[in-house]
Amino acid sequence: KPKPKFKSPRKRASKLLNDLKNEKVQQSMAAKPQVFGVPFRVGDAVEIQVLEDGGVDNPQNKKLDKIRGVVLGRVNRGLDTSIYLKDVVFGEHVERKIKLHSPMIKTLKVLEENFVHKGRKKIKRAKLYYLRDRKPDETRVTKW
Repeated sequence: KPKPKFKSPRKRASKLLNDLKNEKVQQSMAAKPQVFGVPFRVGDAVEIQVLEDGGVDNPQNKKLDKIRGVVLGRVNRGLDTSIYLKDVVFGEHVERKIKLHSPMIKTLKVLEENFVHKGRKKIKRAKLYYLRDRKPDETRVTKW
């Protein structure tokens, strides 16, 4: 009778950790359909409602802050899945990296699809870093 193959403890721990991460990702996606159920692409103008202050444990977490911007890119990395948003506020470029699985994020809404080309042609890039060099008026989503 052959001996069972030896499995290293490091591989077993890595597999367990990976399973735990995947389980947490599924829980987070099921808990927030208003964020993960919204189909959006790179180049869309989106609005995200985020808790303004006080953190998650604060019972008076009623104040929501709206963050608007153009999606420059999306990073799919388990619980660290995030998007890059760019907007022009008071004439200054503001670029943020927002983690989608964060408990501070409440909703995500697409304001305009294909905002960069105004719907004329399809975006064929995964990351729109070239928009960083554009004039402020071309990527302004927030109207002051």
